[in-house]
Amino acid sequence: MISIRGFIQLFLGLGLIASFILFGNAVSAEEGTETSSPAVESSAPAAPPPAQHAVPETVLLEDNLPSGWTPAGGWIWDSVQTSSGSKSHGHAPGAGLQQHGASFSTPISVPRNAEIVTSVWLDPSNPPKGIMIKLKLENGEETGVYWEGEEEVFNPGEEEEVWYYGLLPEYGAWTPLSIVAEDLGIEDAKLTGITFVTHGGRVLWDKTAIRQAEPLPELLPPLGEGESLGEGESLGEGESSVP
Repeated sequence: MISIRGFIQLFLGLGLIASFILFGNAVSAEEGTETSSPAVESSAPAAPPPAQHAVPETVLLEDNLPSGWTPAGGWIWDSVQTSSGSKSHGHAPGAGLQQHGASFSTPISVPRNAEIVTSVWLDPSNPPKGIMIKLKLENGEETGVYWEGEEEVFNPGEEEEVWYYGLLPEYGAWTPLSIVAEDLGIEDAKLTGITFVTHGGRVLWDKTAIRQAEPLPELLPPLGEGESLGEGESLGEGESSVP
């Protein structure tokens, strides 16, 4: 027969065991909740790059002088060698600097992200030593670019805003020459005239237009310390891994 003291000890022992069981169940439930519900990290989507407004093509010159333009120099129209339309234009070939041009009837705006494109043909039997396109601005200033062969024939003064733009294009083939407005700092400017210049030889010019500039190629991001290109990857022309 169990004494009162023994009964109390048994009751306390059972209570202690029950407490351990309940505590263990609570810990297991809490651990299960943590493992079964991992935190989900979220990040806001990257903002898209700012949109650039498309530049509609504006034809400045093709087949004939627009109404109201004032010509300068001896314009010659050719219907045999053409790139666009029915006629190209030029001036009589001669030694040294020769040119023809025109003043516009009204100023023509150059929008942002634009380029001025002119097709040109160099006579392979009488090639020039250099060619140039000059643009007159509404403020009276002039700017332009030029292309040369192996010999330097254009020597603009320090105060002239005329820039070397590369080697002469291929002889005997129509080639589009692009002048990026941003290069000359004429974005949002207004043009009032254009001049086509040659140094020797025979040159024909065709359609001249303002249009959307071609986007620049994207460069690879600079490599971090210890990083290298993966298998099959290489740096493209003009790309650099140096920041």
